[in-house]
Order: sequence, then structure tokens, then C-alpha cells
Amino acid sequence: MQISTLALPSRRHWLAVATVLAMAAGSATVLAQPKAAVKIDPTAALNKAARQPMLAERITKSYTQIGQKVLESRSKRQLDDAVKEFELALKELQAAAPTAEIKENYQLLEQLFEEYKGIIARPASLANAKQLAEQNEELVWISTKGAMLMAAHSKSVRNDLITTAGEVRTLTQRIAKLYLFRSWGIRSDVIANDLKKAETDYRADIGKLEADTHNTDQIKSELALAETQYIFLKQAIDRLNANKTSTVELEHVAKACDNILEVMERVTKLYEGVKA
Repeated sequence: MQISTLALPSRRHWLAVATVLAMAAGSATVLAQPKAAVKIDPTAALNKAARQPMLAERITKSYTQIGQKVLESRSKRQLDDAVKEFELALKELQAAAPTAEIKENYQLLEQLFEEYKGIIARPASLANAKQLAEQNEELVWISTKGAMLMAAHSKSVRNDLITTAGEVRTLTQRIAKLYLFRSWGIRSDVIANDLKKAETDYRADIGKLEADTHNTDQIKSELALAETQYIFLKQAIDRLNANKTSTVELEHVAKACDNILEVMERVTKLYEGVKA
């Protein structure tokens, strides 16, 4: 999972960092000694951390689908479920953080998510979606940083596979989100480059996973299924490119991306069982 693939944090991010650090320092003067990290399986914790960027993208994608009446009922369910999972994981990752730096990162993420929730609580309009698009980049960036810190704390082949598979999960939602942005005129000045980079990163990450020597027959089968689903996605994208605002074709792209996500969820779980 490469943090460089995402947008750089804004000035607001650094102000938020300062706030969180100040809060942490203040808390340290009150508590006699910090609470010990919650004992949970570190591999499962990493997978949870690697899901956070995907959930951030999924929330924005779902909100934008609702605004354009693309799979509206399904999108509302996905939005609600993703918000609940993101919030629960934030608490668990803070409690289980093995270092002060990781804990502070998730404290910052929690603060950013409170602002994010304020936007998605509003009606799904173009104006609100544009504001959400800006906040989304920060949320994904900090989420990705958290996953990278977790992976680096206990470096292993297994962790590398989980983070790469996690990146693919994130990209499935990012690609769909970007096509929805394009149809609504959001980030129109950079959308072509965003799409090209997301699709290039997707192919690079899938190629890395397919080439890994630790793949079991079951993992190879799942990755082959992901490739089949990707063919369907490319066909849907080709049709959408011929009619960039077609609700039907937007639905096909969104569904294809979700189908790949389902496969990659299984792949990532399987990588948890790879010997470190």
C-alpha cells in the first residue's frame, strides 16, 4: 500500500495534527500512566487498518451514487454500513495501537471523520459532494498512513500481501467513485489523470499479487476470478465512456467494482493465513 498514490494532506490536516498532539500532551499530564494497548491478533488488526481507506472511498462513492440516483436503495445501505464499520474500527485500532505514533494517527483520523460525517449527514447534492470529495482525500491519506504504520511495526511477507490486497480493495471503490465524480463534473480538471493513475495502480497491485510465490491454489483461484470480474468492469467502462452520464452504465461500473471487492475481501482474509 503506497501512501504516495494519494493526495497530499492540506493545511487543515496539519492544523488538525497539532490539535491532536496538543490534546494527547494534555492527557498525558492528567493520567499517571498510559493504558496498555488492547491485546488483539496483530494480523487481524492490520487487515482492519487496511480496510479503513477502502471504507472512506466507499462512503464517498455511496453518497455520490445516492445523489445521482444510481442504485439508490443499495447505496444507502452501503453508506450506513460503511460508516458504522469505520467508526467501530477507529475505536478498536486506537485501543490496540502498539505505538504512540499509531495511536495519534487514529486520534487524528477520528477527528477528521467527525467533520466528514457532518457532510454526509446532509442531503446528497452536487455542492455537498464537491465538499466531500475534498475531505475524502485527507481521510484516505490518513487511513492509508495508519495501515502503513501498522504494517511497518511488524514487517513480514504476510503483512506486505495484506497491505497490497488492501490497496486493491481501496482501488475498486476509488475507481467507481471517480467515474461517478466524472459524470457529476467533480474534480473535472484532474479526473482523467486520477482515473488513469487508479487503473494503473490497480493493474500493478494485482500483478504483484499474482506473481507471489506464497499463493495457495485457493488464492490463485480467487485472483483468477478477480481478473474475470475486471474484464466485465472494463467492458462496462467502455460503454460508459460512450455515454458518460448514463445511469445504467454507472450502475454496471459500480456493481463490477463491488464484485471485485467481494473477491478481494476473501483474498485478503486468505493472506492472513500465510506464514509470516
